[in-house]
Amino acid sequence: MLVDYIPWIEGLIRCKVVRMKNTHQKIAHQIASNVKALRKTHDMSQEEFADFAEIDRTYASQIERAIANPSLSVLCKIADVFKVDLKDLLT
Repeated sequence: MLVDYIPWIEGLIRCKVVRMKNTHQKIAHQIASNVKALRKTHDMSQEEFADFAEIDRTYASQIERAIANPSLSVLCKIADVFKVDLKDLLT
């Protein structure tokens, strides 16, 4: 017999998922804020930024609005465009 639902575990799992989601959202917003600030500091349009980073302009917009979840390789490309360390995008 397989048990699908254990009430006391369900609450723990839900709590962990919510915490992970909140952490992910904070990081996404931090990256978005840093990318947008760096782009404006370098006086670059989203299209220019996207071209230099070799990503689609709509994807660049999604990153700046914390909608997209950029991969590590995309984050490295972005850091290269602005000549900053990867950690500068995350902090």
